[in-house]
Amino acid sequence: MKKQRGLSLIEVLISLAILGVVIVAVAGSMASNLKVTSASNRESVAVKYVDSALELYRVHWRSSSNYARARRPNLNRLNRMLDHGMTVRISRPQGLNFDGNPTSVHNPPMRRVTIKVLRDGKVIAQGSTVIGRPQQ
Repeated sequence: MKKQRGLSLIEVLISLAILGVVIVAVAGSMASNLKVTSASNRESVAVKYVDSALELYRVHWRSSSNYARARRPNLNRLNRMLDHGMTVRISRPQGLNFDGNPTSVHNPPMRRVTIKVLRDGKVIAQGSTVIGRPQQ
């Protein structure tokens, strides 16, 4: 009887088939992870945008004239951080009484601002703040 050296053709084909299945499973997992990471990064950018924009409103409205006229701060520099396809909706500042009910007073005691960041029509981040009238 001859001693066998090496692998037969069937053994090599079976090994390649098993290796192919493993590679497909790993590649699918990597693609899924990339998708999740990308979505997470977009959401993170959107949340940072909302937080930064609300802080700009708080700082901008420390000025009595800006607050009284409900002037918007300049968000151009901040808008650069948004990814392609993201849009922002900023609600018109709503005047509130001290009890939180809406008021139509020209220079209300408080104003509420709500900011939403959307992608493909879906809200991915939103925030709201109430800012009190600055002391004169």
